[in-house]
Amino acid sequence: MRVTGAADPTRPLDETLKGKLPQRQIVTEAARGYSSYGNQIGLATGYVKEIYHPDYVAKRMEIGAVMGAAPRRNVIRETSDPGDIIILLGGRTGRDGCGGATGSSKVHTEASIETCGAEVQKGNAPTERKIQRLFRRAEVSRLIKKCNDFGAGGVSVAIGELASGLQIDLDKVPKKYAGLDGTEIAISESQERMAVVVDKKDVEAMLAYAAEENLEAIPVAEVTAEPRLRMNWRGRTIVDISRAFLDTNGAHQEASVVVEVPNREGTLFERREVGDVRAKWLETLSDLNVCSQKGLVEMFDSTVGAGSVYLLRRYLPAHRDTGHDRQAAAPRGKD
Repeated sequence: MRVTGAADPTRPLDETLKGKLPQRQIVTEAARGYSSYGNQIGLATGYVKEIYHPDYVAKRMEIGAVMGAAPRRNVIRETSDPGDIIILLGGRTGRDGCGGATGSSKVHTEASIETCGAEVQKGNAPTERKIQRLFRRAEVSRLIKKCNDFGAGGVSVAIGELASGLQIDLDKVPKKYAGLDGTEIAISESQERMAVVVDKKDVEAMLAYAAEENLEAIPVAEVTAEPRLRMNWRGRTIVDISRAFLDTNGAHQEASVVVEVPNREGTLFERREVGDVRAKWLETLSDLNVCSQKGLVEMFDSTVGAGSVYLLRRYLPAHRDTGHDRQAAAPRGKD
């Protein structure tokens, strides 16, 4: 699913805020990019909705979610035990995506265009598709004890979250090009990569399965008994942090919460009397949030992969004429 928030894209271009792109350009280009990638990797997008509100003119909303189904016997949830190996498989690491998660949340100015382009992760749809195909194999999914994708934080988070004690060798992380330092390798969010925890005896089997899908895969870390996150780069330990510190941010935290009973006034559940029904009806129809979004929805393939289920209803005839071989004048057809 994909849900977005934008300001009114029908407003004249001369109303564009200084330093901002026109809303019409943002909503159309964002939809093209999102749908193109989803369609290429074979991801069925069944729900697409754009919400229009004037407050989105300053900061656009872009959220999404993916749901998957698998046989229960193929879903393994185990712990990462000392001696287990973490394999990085998929795309290579580059500078694209360094600061991507923080970049999407920080304040931007007109000067941002000079530097923030490097925070945009470069997509690689064919590699993403290979990962999907690999993970759908039952014999592969049963080898994986735990797994993480390379979202916000890159190696430091994707691998750092998989076990309490870790020894990560950054020199083994496949790179798109030479010249990356240890920090860049550790925090790059370049996509189409997965970190999987497997038992040491299953490493060769996992690497062989990845090779069958033409996916790069290499062991880059080992689970340790000591609860510390360690990263080595060029023969030096550049990160050595206690897990207890990571889990608490170094401070004991408490919060007091007082929950107030919500006021029904001004909410969607408040019953309002409508005087002029026709005027209210026309006002509702003129709202961008109730207009048809068919053009936007049809940019996204909801049937790719032949895994979508659609409900087809027929209006059956109310009755049949007993004396004639014809149906009554009840509406028929598909909905």
